[in-house]
Amino acid sequence: MATETPPSNPTRGRLRRNLPWVIAAVAVLVAAIAIGFLVVDESSDPKPVAQLTQTDPASGPIPLDEETAVNWGVTEADFVSYGSYGALQIWSTTKPEAKRCLAVVVENRISVFRCAAPSLDTIVDFDIDPNLVPRAPSGEPAANIRFVLHHEVVDVYLAPNPEGGFY
Repeated sequence: MATETPPSNPTRGRLRRNLPWVIAAVAVLVAAIAIGFLVVDESSDPKPVAQLTQTDPASGPIPLDEETAVNWGVTEADFVSYGSYGALQIWSTTKPEAKRCLAVVVENRISVFRCAAPSLDTIVDFDIDPNLVPRAPSGEPAANIRFVLHHEVVDVYLAPNPEGGFY
């Protein structure tokens, strides 16, 4: 009497051969979706229209008013200039309690002075006559400006109108 082996299931063999290809296709699809989300997320982040770095101290001292000096315990020598953006001069200091502070000077006086903890970016929002600063990349006037101090650079962002986001 001869023993017979049961016939093998051809579908099962085909599944074994195709399983690595299916896994590879799913991995490629997941990677493509992840890359797509990263590209979309990155493109929605606002981009600075300018970056200001520390400038030569020959530009003169900051026009420090007595109120700011007394309230924050700072002197002219404590400030570092980052140059200007249009009619606005940008200064920083780390003097008051090791905070990172940003000062916006307009018409020879400190108009805004903001500080943040060293681990945070210092942010100053400022509204100005759009004729006193460069236009937005689109060419339209931009009166709403955001200055962000981080990593020894001040990034400048513009919003063409209060309802819109920053460039």
